Amino acid sequence: AGVLLGIAWWPRATRNLPIFNRTLLRWATIILVGFALVSVQLVRIQIVQSARTLDRVGEAPNGEVVTNPRERLRALEMQRGRILDREGRVLADTVQLDDGTFARTWPELSTAGLIGYYSPSLYGATNIEEAFDAYLSGEEGGDPAEEWLNGVLNEEQRGYDLALTIDLDLQQQADDLLAGRPGAVVLLDAETGAVLAMVGAPTFDPNRLYANLGQQTNDEIEAIQAYWAEINADESGPLIFRPTQGVYNPGSTFKTVTASALVDTGEATAETVYRDEGILEVEGRVIEEANRPDPNTVNFTLEESYAYSLNVVFAQIGLQLGSDDLLDYANRFGIGERIPFDIPTTSDSQVASSREALNNRALLADTGFGQGEILVSPLQMALVAATVANDGVRPAAHVVDSVLGEDGEVLDSLNPDDGERVMSEESAATMQRLMQASVDYGYARGVTVEAENVGGKTGTAEVGEGEPHSWFTGYAEAGERSYAVAVIVERGGPGSQAALPIGSAMLQAVLAQAP
Repeated sequence: AGVLLGIAWWPRATRNLPIFNRTLLRWATIILVGFALVSVQLVRIQIVQSARTLDRVGEAPNGEVVTNPRERLRALEMQRGRILDREGRVLADTVQLDDGTFARTWPELSTAGLIGYYSPSLYGATNIEEAFDAYLSGEEGGDPAEEWLNGVLNEEQRGYDLALTIDLDLQQQADDLLAGRPGAVVLLDAETGAVLAMVGAPTFDPNRLYANLGQQTNDEIEAIQAYWAEINADESGPLIFRPTQGVYNPGSTFKTVTASALVDTGEATAETVYRDEGILEVEGRVIEEANRPDPNTVNFTLEESYAYSLNVVFAQIGLQLGSDDLLDYANRFGIGERIPFDIPTTSDSQVASSREALNNRALLADTGFGQGEILVSPLQMALVAATVANDGVRPAAHVVDSVLGEDGEVLDSLNPDDGERVMSEESAATMQRLMQASVDYGYARGVTVEAENVGGKTGTAEVGEGEPHSWFTGYAEAGERSYAVAVIVERGGPGSQAALPIGSAMLQAVLAQAP
C-alpha cells in the first residue's frame, strides 16, 4: 500500500525542474508517505487494537502462559474489584499486603469453578475473572472519560465490584449435597433466568493458582506450578466447569423436550393413548421396556407414559414427530447451540451428530426417549425445566447482575433481555401437568417439596459399561415465585437414587428462604 501510495503521489510536474528542486520534492514525498504509514500503524495499534495488544497471551514451549508484563506489574498496584453474592457477601476479594501491593483471594471455594482463577504471571484467568476483567480492572463500567484519562496519565484506577445473582447459602448447600461426586447442580429463577446456585465437582482451589510478579518466592512459584500440573493431569477434569462446559447424554429428562414438541405441534394431548407391549423393534433395533408399572397393562395415556418414563412409547413418539420437528423443538430449548451466558458455555451440545443421522429410524426412536447421540449441558436442562415452569418462555440465563462503584452504587445493570417463547402457554400447561404427574405417582415421586405446583423428571442415562449417569430436572412454584433445577451425578445410578434427592432439597431450600 505504501509503494502504491508513493507512486500515486510521485510529482510528475518536477521533470522540468532543476535536479536539486526535483530531488528535494521527491524525497519530501517519500518522507510524507512514510510518516502517513507510521501514523496509520500507530492509530491501529494504540487505538483500534489496543485492547487486543494489551491482552495478548501466548504459550511458552514449557506450557506456561506468557502475558503482558506491564499488566502483571499493574496488577500489583491495582485494587481489583470484588465479586459479591446477591446479599453482598464476598466471593472474591483483593487484599493489600504489607509492601503496599495487592493480591487476589477467594474465600468461598464453593464458587471457585464459577468465578474461575486469576493468575497474572502464569496462567491468566478464566470464567467470570476473565469475562468481566474490564469491569474488575476498572477499564469499563464507570465514567468513560475518567477511565480514559487515568489510562493515558497512568493514574491509579480502582476496579469495580460485580454483584452476582448467586446466593451463597444455596451455593454452599448445593456443594455439600454434591459432596465432591463428579457432577453438577444448577438452580435458577424460572422467570428471570437468574442463577441462584451453580456448582460443579470436582473443582480446584484458585488461591493455589494465584501468581503475580514479585509476590511469591521461587519455592512458592514451584508449588503453584506443581498444583497446576496436578489438576491438569487429573483425569476427572477439575478445570472443566461442568454446569456450563460439561456435556452428557440426558437420558429420560429429554422426554420433556420430546413431549413438548408432540403437544405443541398438536399431535397429541395428555389423554392420548399409546400402546406399550414391552418391546418395540425398529429396523433391527430392539427396544425393551423396563419401566411399566404393571406388565399386564399395555395402554397408557401420554401423561402416564411420561410419569412412568416409558421408553417404548417415547420411541414411538420420536418416530411420530419425525426428525425435523424433534430437531426444531430441541433447538428452541437451546439444545444443539451455544447457550448465551456470562461465562463460556459448551459448543458441543447436539441432538445427533448430523441432521442426516436422524434419517435412521432406529436412531430417531432412541432419540425420542433420550438416548442416541444427544449431548446436553446441565445449564441447558435447567432451562428446559424453567421453560415449562415459565409458561413456555425460555428465560435468558445470567449470573452477573450489576457493576458497583466503590460506595456500592449501581453503575451498570447487566440483566439480559427477555426470554424466547418455545411453546404456547396451553402447551406449557399440559407439560406442567405431565411433570406434576411424574412427582405425584411416577418415578419422581420421591420429591418432597411443599409448594403449589411441583414438577419433575428423573433420568437414567446409559453410558456404556458401569453405572449410568443420574439425572433430575424439576421446578417448584409458590405464589409468584418459580424456580427450576437440574442435577447430574456422574455414574450415580438411577435418577431417583442420587440426583433426585439433591434437586428436591435445593427446591425446598430456595422456597423456604424467601418470603
